[in-house]
Amino acid sequence: MGAELRLLALREVPLPGLRVFRVAILSLVLTNLIVGAVVLACIWIGWRGGVAITRRDGIPGFLAWWAVFWFGLLWFFFANDLRKALKPTAWLAAAGDDGIYLKWRSYQNLQWGIDDPQVVFIPYRAIAGAQLNRRTWLTPARRHGGTRAESYSYVELRLSAFADAAELGKRLAEERAGRPGGRVTHKKWGHFPVSLEPDKVLRIEWRARPGAKTLLEVLARHGVAVAAAKASSADLVASPDAAALRELARRGDLFGLIRALRRGSDMSLEDAKAKAEALIGGEQAVK
Repeated sequence: MGAELRLLALREVPLPGLRVFRVAILSLVLTNLIVGAVVLACIWIGWRGGVAITRRDGIPGFLAWWAVFWFGLLWFFFANDLRKALKPTAWLAAAGDDGIYLKWRSYQNLQWGIDDPQVVFIPYRAIAGAQLNRRTWLTPARRHGGTRAESYSYVELRLSAFADAAELGKRLAEERAGRPGGRVTHKKWGHFPVSLEPDKVLRIEWRARPGAKTLLEVLARHGVAVAAAKASSADLVASPDAAALRELARRGDLFGLIRALRRGSDMSLEDAKAKAEALIGGEQAVK
C-alpha cells in the first residue's frame, strides 16, 4: 500500500498513549432504558391480568403479554448493540504524535473478528485538509411517494496527492459486500462508518466521543488545514443520478438504494436488489 498509509490489525495499534475516540453510547443507553421500562410495564400489566384505564376501557392481559414478546425482542436487539459498544474494540479513531488511526470496521460487526486488518494509519503529512460536513440524505420512504430525511455529521479527510488509498478502497468494498479480509460471511450489520469518496476524500460518520470538533482541533495542531464546517445534501428522490447512487452505495445502505433504484422505474425488486448489492460491493456501472 506504500509508505504513507498502513493497514493494521487491532493488535498492532498502540492504543495506550493515544487520544482515543470511542463509539458514543449515550443514545444506546437511553434507548435501552426506555424500551426496558416499556417491557417491565407490560409484564406488570400482564401479571395483573390487565389494567383498567377507564370504567369501560383498559388493557387486557393477553395484549400486554403480546407486547412483552415484541418489545422484548426489540430490547434484546438494542441491548446487544450496547454490549458491543462497551467492548474495548468499540472505538472509531485514535490520534497520536505522528498521525491518526482510523478503524473502518463497525463495532456492530464484532463477529467478524479482530485478527485481519481493519485500521488504517494516516500520517498527518498525508492529510491535505479536513472539514466537518453535516449532510442530509433524502431517499424514498417505504410508503409510496414518501420521502425519508436523515442527517449525519461527517468528518472528511482530504488525502494528499502522494497518498495511495487503492488498497484501503478495496478493503472498504469488501466490508460492505460482507467479505471482510476477503472471506465470505453470512451475517453482517449494515453499518459502515468509513467510506472513500472521489478525489481521495475519506468520509467518517462521526458517532464518537469526544466530538468531531476535538478531532479537528488535534488535526489543526499538527498542521492540517481545517476548513469551516459546511452543510450539504444528497437528494435521491428528485434526482437520483449515478453519482448519488454510488455515494449511497458507499454508505452501505442496501434498502435505501433499492428504493432509490425502483423510484420512478419499472425495475423489479429482484433486479433492484442485485443492482444494489453490486454497487455496494464496489461495482461502478449504474444503468
